[in-house]
Amino acid sequence: MFVKSTLSKNPQKIFESEQKHNLPSVGERIRKMCEELGPTFVKLGQILSTRTDIVTENVAKQLQKLQDSVAPFSFADAKAVIETELGDSIENLFAEFNATPVASASMSQVYAARLLSGPRVAVKVQRPGIRQSIETDLDILEKLAKLVDKYSKYGQLYDFTGMVAEFRRVMQQEIDFTKEGENTDFFRESVASQPNICVPKIKWVYTTQKVLTMDFVEGIKINDIAALTAAGVDTSKIAYEFTNSLIKQILENGVFHADPHPGNVFIVGQKCVEFIDLGMVGTVNNRFRRQLNDLVLGIATRNTLKIAQSISEMDTEDADVNMEDFVRSLDNLLDEYLYVPLGEVNIASVFTSVFQLASTYQMKIPREFTLVAKCLGTAQGVVEQLDPHVSILAIAEKTVKGILSDYIKTDDFKNEMRTFALDWADVLKGIPSSLVTFMHKLRKNDYAMELKVQHLERMEQNIERMFNRISFAVVLLAVCIVMAGVIISAGYSNFGNSDPDIYNLSAFALGAGLLISIIIVLGIVISMVKSSKKNKRK
Repeated sequence: MFVKSTLSKNPQKIFESEQKHNLPSVGERIRKMCEELGPTFVKLGQILSTRTDIVTENVAKQLQKLQDSVAPFSFADAKAVIETELGDSIENLFAEFNATPVASASMSQVYAARLLSGPRVAVKVQRPGIRQSIETDLDILEKLAKLVDKYSKYGQLYDFTGMVAEFRRVMQQEIDFTKEGENTDFFRESVASQPNICVPKIKWVYTTQKVLTMDFVEGIKINDIAALTAAGVDTSKIAYEFTNSLIKQILENGVFHADPHPGNVFIVGQKCVEFIDLGMVGTVNNRFRRQLNDLVLGIATRNTLKIAQSISEMDTEDADVNMEDFVRSLDNLLDEYLYVPLGEVNIASVFTSVFQLASTYQMKIPREFTLVAKCLGTAQGVVEQLDPHVSILAIAEKTVKGILSDYIKTDDFKNEMRTFALDWADVLKGIPSSLVTFMHKLRKNDYAMELKVQHLERMEQNIERMFNRISFAVVLLAVCIVMAGVIISAGYSNFGNSDPDIYNLSAFALGAGLLISIIIVLGIVISMVKSSKKNKRK
C-alpha cells in the first residue's frame, strides 16, 4: 500500500477512491502508523515529508503533522537513569528536582531542577531501552532498503540504502546526548554575532550520553500568539528576527538548526529568540553555501539560467543533462511564481519543486539540500502564524546581497582575484608562442585536425549489420535465380526428350549452385556471429 500510494504515477485516482468510501487518506494512515511504530519511524516520516520527489504531496502534508510525543515514562525509571549515569543520588546532585516532566517525547523527557549552586536547569533524560529499539528498527529499514534497491526501479533512482545509512548516522547522533551538547556549544558560537539570538549553556558536569543538563529556558513558545501578545511582544519583529537568523545560519554561517519547530524555539523577554534541542544540526560547506546563495538569488530575481547553473553545480552524480531542456522545464515550473509578489512566494515550496524537477533529470542533490528545505519549510509555518506579511525569500535575497557585498571586502576574495589574475597571466603569456607554432605548422602543411564523431562505434556496428543483411538477401536472391533457371532448363529438356547429357549437366549445375550458395550463406552467417561477439566484447 505504501509503495502503491506514495510512488504511484496516478495518486489522484487513489485520493478519489478514499473520498468516495469516506476512508482515512493514505497519508493519514501512514502518519498514524509512524506514530505507533515509535521514534525511528517518526523521524523517518518527518524527513520524508520534505521529499515530494519520493512521496506524493498529500502524503507529505500528513507527514508534516507528525508529533514526536508519547505518554511519559515513570519518574522511578528516570531517576534510575540519572543516578546510574551521574554516579550519585538525585538528592546529592540537585537542590530541587521536580518529579513531573515539563516535556515528554518518544526518545526522552525533560525535568525542571535546581543545582546546588543555585541556577535553574533543564534535565533531559533518555527513555530506557530506546537504543535497542532504534537499532532494531534501523536493521529492519536497512534490509527493506536493500530489497527495494535490488528489485525496484526506484532503488536505482533514489539509492534507499544510502538514505538509510545517512538516517542511521542522524539517529545515532540523536541518542548520544554528548553529541547534542557539542552541537549546542558549536551552534552558540556560530550565532554569537547575531543580536537577540540566544542558546542555552550546557552543564557538562551533569551531562552524559543519556542525561543532558542545560540552562532552564523560561520563555513563551514562538507559536503561542495569544501569550506573546499578552506579554506585549511585537510578533512582526520576532518573525523577522527568527527568519533572518535562520537565513544567516544557512547562507552565512554554514551551521543551522535543522528542526526549528515551535517546541524548539522560545521567546525570552521582549525580543530574544532562543533555540533549544540541537540534536540535529545541519552543516553547509563553503562550496555548497555559494551554490545555495546563487540559487536563492536566482529565485529572488527570477533568473532561470542562474537557478539551472547552481543546481547543475550541486549535482553529485554529474548527470549528462540537456541544459536547454532543463532551463525550459524550470521556466515552466517557475511560471506560477513570476506574477506573484515576492512577499507571497513560499521559498520552501520552490525549493521542494526544484528538488523534485532535478530528480526527474537523474540529478542527485546533496543531503544538505533536504535539511535546508526541511528547515525552511518548518520556519515558513511558524512565520505565517507570527506575521503573514513577512517574506522568507525577501529576507533571504537581502541576506545574500549583504553576504556578497561583505565578501568582496574580505581577504579571501582578494586572494581569489589574485590567483585568478595570475592564472590568466599565465594563459596570456602562452598565447604568442602557441600562435607562432600554429602559423608555422600551417605554412609547412604540418597541421592535422582530428574530428571526433560521438557514438561512431555504434554507427559502425549498425552499418556493418545493415550490409550483412543486404549481402545475405542478395545471396539468397542469387540462389533463387540459379535454382529457377536450372529447374526451367531441366523441365524443357524432359519435355523435348533432349539428350541425357544435357539433363545430367543441368542436374550437376543445380547441385553445384546449391552447394556454392550454401557455402556462401554459411560464410556470411559465421561472419555476422563473429562480428556480433566482437561488438559485445567492446
